Amino acid sequence: MSESAPFFSVVVPTYNRGHLISYTIRSVLAQTFGDLELLVVDDGSTDDTPAVVQVFADARLRYLPVTNRERGAARNHGLRHATGEYVVFLDSDDEFHPDHLETLWRAIRAQPHPPNFVATKYAYRTGKARRPSPASRMKPGWYGVDAFAGGNFLACNFGVRRANPRLRPFEEDRRYAAAEDWLFLMENTQSDKLLLVDAETVTMVEHEGRSMRADNRLLIERLRLAVAWMEERLALTPGQLRRARGRAYWLCAVHACADDRRAEAWGFARRAVAGIRSGEAITLALRLLAGPRLIGRLKTLAWRS
Repeated sequence: MSESAPFFSVVVPTYNRGHLISYTIRSVLAQTFGDLELLVVDDGSTDDTPAVVQVFADARLRYLPVTNRERGAARNHGLRHATGEYVVFLDSDDEFHPDHLETLWRAIRAQPHPPNFVATKYAYRTGKARRPSPASRMKPGWYGVDAFAGGNFLACNFGVRRANPRLRPFEEDRRYAAAEDWLFLMENTQSDKLLLVDAETVTMVEHEGRSMRADNRLLIERLRLAVAWMEERLALTPGQLRRARGRAYWLCAVHACADDRRAEAWGFARRAVAGIRSGEAITLALRLLAGPRLIGRLKTLAWRS
């Protein structure tokens, strides 16, 4: 790393991921582009996360423990303490490919003006099986609020230019947890665009802990609150708001189905139809017809493969 401020600051918020975070940390420290700092923001972990992080004797790694306030606050804390030109976010159970930061750096340098938001594509890994993400199907180029109104196809796999004077922070109110990355992108791309690079350099790891920890009723409530947040805080067109509602209710239907609340799931599905594509509506209907038991068995087989 150079003696001056690094080009990239990688911010990893974490909570009780001591059994997984070492893989995430290694993936960052093994980057072919080494001009970086890694900020692990521990959001009040009660497991062995501190001991796991302290094993890494690398001057580029900084451990920042904070009181538990959820991921939005943890990411903002990392953003405030970052010194790099770009801050890149990574969840503590996911992994960078070795060339991730180098790919971002080349894409940034290729632009006549530095982009305020930049991302590559990512894939899911379940056990040994890999499958594409929603980002995998997107064409490379620039995306604004109109694209994100239909859902967050990036999760939190993106980087931001720290010197952007219009940069809005993540929503910290824990009532919006699990939707804070979507709200962040919607708010920040109202008058800006994100550059999507045509390279798959991040892996989002799916595992039983990630899925089973979800409180589906709570997630549904947070999604409904997120829609109200958009209606109040953002200047969306009627079409953009219709798509945002459609995506939120699509997710509500999926989570209600996971609890085997079929009538409620179908109710959300009916509300989603006005704002989603016909293919998404068909996929949702098939998912609701299959039910949580069949879907659960299929996921279990994938995890064990």
